[in-house]
Amino acid sequence: MEIPGRIAEWLSAGPHLAGEPGLSEAELRRAERTFGLTFPPLLREVLTLVHPVRRFVAPQPGAYQAPSQSPDWRLRDVERTRTLIGVPADGVLDDVEENDFWWNAWGPRPETIAERTAVAERELATVPRLIPLIGHLYVAASDDSPVFDLIQTRASVYAVRLSDLGDDETRRAAVRFATWPVGAVPFWSELCAYATHRDTDSPLGRLGSGGF
Repeated sequence: MEIPGRIAEWLSAGPHLAGEPGLSEAELRRAERTFGLTFPPLLREVLTLVHPVRRFVAPQPGAYQAPSQSPDWRLRDVERTRTLIGVPADGVLDDVEENDFWWNAWGPRPETIAERTAVAERELATVPRLIPLIGHLYVAASDDSPVFDLIQTRASVYAVRLSDLGDDETRRAAVRFATWPVGAVPFWSELCAYATHRDTDSPLGRLGSGGF
């Protein structure tokens, strides 16, 4: 199977996911304009094959239904998709406020939480906005971006490249033997390196302090 087809199948498989018909070029451009994003070429090709969505489950009386973890690039739920796009930066801010996280490249750590939050908000506004795939998985705007697995600052690299998705043996081997930081996505590559090497003697573990 060709790489785009393999990724499309992987993104739309599982008990909680389904696949709609892929997006047209016009729909892709409209989604990019709406959210201020640029899809990497490989992801654009994947999304022309399938549009992953949450599998429909009939609501049960009194049961909690978790919000969708799949972005809706067809713009039927713009606010939820905006929320998913904002999750990576919002998660870092949560750790600044709640878990004493600080990134050394931001400069000296201010004394108060309010000051730390203000600096973090300003700095995070300058880093690349990531594109949600499914769940906690995110990718930057180029095909050579790693696939990041982000839960606040508990950050890791799920795949060295987007093209590794759907081939678990290749994906795991590539991550195992990768040189850190993985990829060259400003801040996010380094955050994953910090989270992986925190509490070790590696210089990467001293890029920041605290966190999830």
